[in-house]
Amino acid sequence: MSDSQWYLIHSKARQEDVAELNLRLLGVEIFCPRLRKLKPTRSKAQSVGEVLFPGYFFVKVDMKTGYRKVTYAHGVLRVVRFGAEPAIVEEAIIDSIRQRVHNGFVLPPPSTSFESGQIVRIHKGPFHGFEAIFEQELNGTQRVALLMKTVAFQGRMVLDRDCVEL
Repeated sequence: MSDSQWYLIHSKARQEDVAELNLRLLGVEIFCPRLRKLKPTRSKAQSVGEVLFPGYFFVKVDMKTGYRKVTYAHGVLRVVRFGAEPAIVEEAIIDSIRQRVHNGFVLPPPSTSFESGQIVRIHKGPFHGFEAIFEQELNGTQRVALLMKTVAFQGRMVLDRDCVEL
């Protein structure tokens, strides 16, 4: 039985593609979601993929046997950690992002406008049911910044825009 789990990897600056290729060659499962972006050229706009989480991607690996393979792959800066242990990403989070992938790109959620200071409810993901204060929409990323205060957590967080509702 495999102990493979999803982990968050921090890549070197603008080297997600290099790290992804090298880890795939080493047999590691990678998930690097991308948004479709139109890039203007001289003749016409060209569709390109922009990394959804710039500088980061996910790998599914058994860290007991694959830690060195992941950390020393060309293009990888480090494995994201919370304390001494690598940060495990829940399968449900990966699945929720994968459900929005169509033709290799993450589909943007339907447009909804929020105002700074407005109270919103998080209706998806690990913070489901919590309320937060809308801070700002992040340009071109389909993500929003929220201010959240709970019993155990107080701070600013960034979520996919479709995880938030009025």
